[in-house]
Amino acid sequence: MKSRLPIAPDAQALCAVLRHARHSLCQRVAQASDAPDKPFANGFPALVAAVEAGFRREELTMEALGIPGLRERRQNNALILSALHRVMPAVEGGNLGLGREVVGALRDLLELHRMSAEVVLAVSALQKRFSARPACRVRGLAARRGIAA
Repeated sequence: MKSRLPIAPDAQALCAVLRHARHSLCQRVAQASDAPDKPFANGFPALVAAVEAGFRREELTMEALGIPGLRERRQNNALILSALHRVMPAVEGGNLGLGREVVGALRDLLELHRMSAEVVLAVSALQKRFSARPACRVRGLAARRGIAA
């Protein structure tokens, strides 16, 4: 059974949802990285769950929009989640330095995701806009000589 987004299939609305979700996730990671040690350690599993949910929403939205590069994005997301899950037992065991290092890297990666996704959305929108235009027809002397493609 294919899951569906509970919003209108309007491309602009979906892009806004994608941007908002990404921004919210970046804020959550920033808050975690600034948290004192005890709240950081206690909140690490919830942070990992939030990242998983954020990635899931992002992938569903990208799929609904038909954005190219979804497979690669899923692969990148899987690598990030794998790293977070591998580090979680160490953080729960008291290795907060490792956890903070991973959260710092996650913060940077999410910012990179945000920028690259903006580029993909912009290119995708331009491609759809120009592919919707009617084809140019060659007329006159060029058409009679067979120059038209």
